[in-house]
Amino acid sequence: MKAIGGLLLLLLMAQPETADAQQQCRLPDRLTVSPCPNLGREEVRGTKGDFDHYILSFSWSPAFCASPAGKRATMQCRDNQFGWIVHGLWPQYAERRAGQSWPQYCGPVQPVPEPVLRRHLCASPDPRLMQCEWAKHGSCSDFATPAEYFNAQVGVATWLTLPEPQPGQSANAFAAAVIAANDDSHGYQRLERRHLRVIAGSDGIRELRICLERDLVRYRTC
Repeated sequence: MKAIGGLLLLLLMAQPETADAQQQCRLPDRLTVSPCPNLGREEVRGTKGDFDHYILSFSWSPAFCASPAGKRATMQCRDNQFGWIVHGLWPQYAERRAGQSWPQYCGPVQPVPEPVLRRHLCASPDPRLMQCEWAKHGSCSDFATPAEYFNAQVGVATWLTLPEPQPGQSANAFAAAVIAANDDSHGYQRLERRHLRVIAGSDGIRELRICLERDLVRYRTC
């Protein structure tokens, strides 16, 4: 699948009940619902709802699939071919607290139920990723349930048109391409360079992060 022009396609693909979605994104026949394996291994910090803004993070799937970890990602890298995927929606502090930029694992959560996993796996194509995003970041967010959390992150993603990274493209050049592709303010404000971060490595563009106010409507300076 080519890079997504207007992440509305992600939302459509996240509806496995449609024939078109089934053709574009192959879901596994069975899903194991289990807690995030990182629980108890990473630092617990912060309180649910006590944060200042969000980051919506996207990952460039071809870069991940070329990595050793990607070669083990059956759904994302063997059964399907994705462009940009939604990595997560992360509560953030405006100013560092005790040396940290964000809260995480703010309280115990139940695993993401299978119907929610299935609904959003074509936007975030890894059940383990979804479980850990909910446990680590969703537990600190404004959302009470995983359904609300994942609906919110995909809903924001539908605003955006993300171009395909080009070989040898710099982070600044890619950022300019993203801004040019999103010159519609959607009735609120225009996307500017200060609203986003581009993560690049020796293999090219890997990740895009969009900084948002808590209302998930307005952009903010990263």
